[in-house]
Amino acid sequence: MKNPVITLQENASDFFEKISRKHSTVMECKAGCSKCCMTDISVFEIEADRINEWFSLLYAEKKSELIELWQKKTEPGACTFLYEGLCSIYEARPLICRTQGLSLFVASENVLDYCPLNFKTGDPEKADWLNLERLNTLLSFAAKSTQKEGRIRLKKLKEQLIESSLHKS
Repeated sequence: MKNPVITLQENASDFFEKISRKHSTVMECKAGCSKCCMTDISVFEIEADRINEWFSLLYAEKKSELIELWQKKTEPGACTFLYEGLCSIYEARPLICRTQGLSLFVASENVLDYCPLNFKTGDPEKADWLNLERLNTLLSFAAKSTQKEGRIRLKKLKEQLIESSLHKS
């Protein structure tokens, strides 16, 4: 059975790509834009496991490059995996990172939110909104189903990846 986090991540990335293509003239999201990455977040252990798995499958040379990069300081306030405006774990980035820039609907508060750089001409149509609460519920169910409900800060995860890599060398 496919890892439910990978399925959620792929679906979120596909939705982002679809909306980006449809709204290319009013969305500023692209490589090098990291305005939404100025945060220190935590993720479910199941997402941390996904990042660990991705890292473990990299070639030794790529792992070494990442470890060297990760040992450098990041910009104050930035995500611990952000370097020179680019995500160093992009292929395995957490679900929330895959949704940034989209129009996120929080039904319980009847709020639609998106990056101020996007949709400057007005809200996109409702079909282009991502229900953030539904997505978070699905992620929570996936975490429960694997008994990986704990959370870990990305900074701590990076420290663990560096530490385990250095001990294997």
